[in-house]
Amino acid sequence: MIWRWFWREWRSPSLLIVWLALTLAVACVLALGSISDRMEKGLSQQSRDFMAGDRTLRSSKAVPEAWLNKARETGLTISTQLSFMTMTFAQETPQLADVKAVDDAYPMAGTLQTNPPGLRPAAGTVLAAPRLLALLNLKPGDTLDVGDATFRIAGELIQEPDSGFNPFQTAPRLLMNLADVAKTGAVQPGSRLSWRYKFAGDPAPLARYDRWIQPQLSAGERWISTGNTEDALGRSMQRARQFLLLSALLTLMLAIAAVAVAMSHYCRSRYDLVAVLKTLGATRRALQRLIIGQWLAVLLLAALAGGVLGQGIEWALLVMLKPVLPATLPAASGWPWLWAMAAMLVISLLVGLRPYRLLMATQPLRVLRRDAVARVWPLRFYLPAVALVVIALLALLMGGSKMLWALLAGVVMLALLLALLGWGTLLLLRRLVVRNLALRLAINRLLRQPVMTLSQLAAFSLSFMLLALLLVMRGDLLDRWQQQLPANAPNYFLLNLTQQQVPQVRDFLAQHQVKAETFYPIVRARLTELNGKEADPGLDNALNRELNLTWQAARPDHNPLVAGSWPPAAGEVSMEVELADRLGVKLGDTLTFSGDTLQFSARISSLRKVDWESLRPNFFFIFPPGALDEQPQTWLTSFRMANNPALLAQLNRAFPTLSLLDVGSMLKQIGQVLTQVSRALEIMVILVTVCGVLLLMAQIQVGMRQRRQELVVYRTLGASKRLLRGTLWCEFALLGVVAGVAAALGAEAALWGLQRKIFDFPWQPDWTLWLALPLCGALLLSLCGGWLGVRLLQGKALFRRFEAP
Repeated sequence: MIWRWFWREWRSPSLLIVWLALTLAVACVLALGSISDRMEKGLSQQSRDFMAGDRTLRSSKAVPEAWLNKARETGLTISTQLSFMTMTFAQETPQLADVKAVDDAYPMAGTLQTNPPGLRPAAGTVLAAPRLLALLNLKPGDTLDVGDATFRIAGELIQEPDSGFNPFQTAPRLLMNLADVAKTGAVQPGSRLSWRYKFAGDPAPLARYDRWIQPQLSAGERWISTGNTEDALGRSMQRARQFLLLSALLTLMLAIAAVAVAMSHYCRSRYDLVAVLKTLGATRRALQRLIIGQWLAVLLLAALAGGVLGQGIEWALLVMLKPVLPATLPAASGWPWLWAMAAMLVISLLVGLRPYRLLMATQPLRVLRRDAVARVWPLRFYLPAVALVVIALLALLMGGSKMLWALLAGVVMLALLLALLGWGTLLLLRRLVVRNLALRLAINRLLRQPVMTLSQLAAFSLSFMLLALLLVMRGDLLDRWQQQLPANAPNYFLLNLTQQQVPQVRDFLAQHQVKAETFYPIVRARLTELNGKEADPGLDNALNRELNLTWQAARPDHNPLVAGSWPPAAGEVSMEVELADRLGVKLGDTLTFSGDTLQFSARISSLRKVDWESLRPNFFFIFPPGALDEQPQTWLTSFRMANNPALLAQLNRAFPTLSLLDVGSMLKQIGQVLTQVSRALEIMVILVTVCGVLLLMAQIQVGMRQRRQELVVYRTLGASKRLLRGTLWCEFALLGVVAGVAAALGAEAALWGLQRKIFDFPWQPDWTLWLALPLCGALLLSLCGGWLGVRLLQGKALFRRFEAP
């Protein structure tokens, strides 16, 4: 009986819309949950490989042995590194090298790539970067002098797992064993050293040691985990995950709205049937069995179809993202399946419980009086309760992300604007004098049922707003990156120049038709005091390390001023605005720095916005010319050049003490990440579009019966099919224009929050929305009206019932 009822009711368009919306909700949550879970595990492992361990303790001096003993007692494994700069020699040829000395445990995670493969820096041997070998005209098997010691070159160092990206790295790498450092004599009192301690272990001991070590840290020490690395690639991947999460949120919101509208319409359309069944003697228990059985059948089919579709979407996303994901991704846990099924059940209960409750409460009297409708669970109480539950569940699903609140703010803004815009439009239409009959009939229908009109506007506006939001943000993903890195962006950094070499390098590059960017002087110093008081290292990591300072007469083009004036005068400094916010300083405050030779102070005269993801030279502090002349300086520049190994080799031979850093591969990798994620978002755009169409179809179904009755009356009174179709076209076109304007307003509000607060994009009004949304809304909904008119007017029964006998 239950299945016969279900298959008979299955032909109802409203029930099909409910099933499709629930299926899409399950598929979206499952696919995005699974891929997010797998990406989080895979990227966590990848981050661990990039760090060569689970945690890193970075310090400018050796840490107390008690800290390391505590880690061993906790059950952690430790690897020690020491980095310093020193001169290396091949016979009489000198070359500055960045030496990293590691112990036998290195690397605890990741892969050390060498040529030949599988080498490690054993005692008495070193591994040298190919560029260092080229500069010194050496090959594997030759000997190399490092300070007072001579070492055999065991092979080439191709890639370290924890090399990272540092545009201020000033020399090619040399990897040696930690036990050999003492005999080189290169480490002396006053040497600039960098200690790194790598820790590896299970999550529980790591968490315990995290809590223990944090209070012990002082200035110059930093505790780094896989979650707080600051590389540009990691930030790009995090932003990409946020875009996928945003698309999942939009799909869920549209699915909830579509289920709510379709379920309400389906239950209202079955009031008469239930009233007749009750009149014929159907008991309440029997009706409950039929209705609950039907609802469980819909949920079962939605779960099965959504699971299959979700697996397919996950596979498609993984294929599109394969070039930028780790080679092997761990299997997803059971949580995505649990979330998907829970989302389906919660959506169905929240939006379906009241319509089914009203359906069950239908009175047999409705057979005689169609206005006999049960009054249970008033909307003024039910809707706020449902809204609070939905927001709480979405906050739990999204982890309280700011993205959710920005999106909800846009929806609330849209609701308020709709209330004002809708009533204002109705009042305006009431005063209009329209000569066209089809348009006048359309306006009269909108005015007769203001509640229905506003509900349709709400559904259409929400669909247009959320779809526009995803399309605009998807475009910004690539556009923002392309704005950061135009076609002529530098792909090489040249470092460690002396002041005398600056004009020589400029002339050399000019002779070979290569244009150098700005030459930046580099001075290393610590920020020690704020307004005459000792700076608290806990305020920001910038207080725990040496900073790269520079001076410039002209403001860098990619550093727009936020406050103050340029240029800084003598005794003044321009500061990066976000660091100023974190340190709690403002214009006019005084900062004190400690350099290699003396201490000096400067007053903040301007605040700049710095884009740290642009992979261009950027600085927290820019001083006026001459302010840093008494400090030791090196210089840095960048330039763009096509792949030309011969010219690079000639540059190295002409200036053997300089360091050349190729960032082209990093730019290519990040660009590939964003391109692949943008392609993956096309699938999510399709999902959001389908959910939006379902919501439109559900809302159109709501007024189907009443429109049919009106068309019958108009047709009886002699109206032509052309006039009736024109009336529907005009009605939906008007709704589309108003909904498009409201959607543009809501989208702008949500974009402001998302771009400014979540994705850190510069926001400015998108005027194309104000033209495209009303125009597309009018076009799309007028097509829907035309389709509805054809459907309502093609049935012969519509006219035969009024034919003369």
